[in-house]
Amino acid sequence: MIVSPNLALSWLKEGNEAYINSEKNHLGDISLEKRLHTHKHGQNPYAVIVTCSDSRVIPESIFMAGIGDLFVIRLAGNVVADFGMGSIEYAIDHLNCKLIVVMGHTMCGAIHSAIEDSHSNYISSIIKEIQFAIKGEKDNTNAAKINVLNTINKIKSSEIIKEKLKDDLKIVGAMYHTHSGHVEFYK
Repeated sequence: MIVSPNLALSWLKEGNEAYINSEKNHLGDISLEKRLHTHKHGQNPYAVIVTCSDSRVIPESIFMAGIGDLFVIRLAGNVVADFGMGSIEYAIDHLNCKLIVVMGHTMCGAIHSAIEDSHSNYISSIIKEIQFAIKGEKDNTNAAKINVLNTINKIKSSEIIKEKLKDDLKIVGAMYHTHSGHVEFYK
């Protein structure tokens, strides 16, 4: 379904109004009190989620989390570059998060584009990163898993992350299955 920009903006405004007037929803605490508390005292997320920008992959919904619970970094294909790495380091070093989850997903368009070698303009930097990781893998789900593991290795190359891994930081990979909603965690 293609939606006009005006209708899309209208939906966003209506959704925000509903959010402002809500105490809780299925995601967790989104109350005014929680917003005010995190405004005054800051955030205290219990996990960093590095995932794809795909609109079907919504970490706060998938994990039923509320305000301040997750520190989410999203980029097509769940790849990380300097800004993503900086965001992860911030969450680990300044917010004291102890868990990083790198979550790919089934039916990922970025993975598909990397397999098919179809891309243009700015997308090419993402596709090249994924192609480097998957090294010719043609199965979308296997390629997505390989890409998750590559992102984990890239995150582990950070000096801050290396130091924190010596203590109690944990990094895990995961695959979100778009057909079922199930998240499969890798060991």
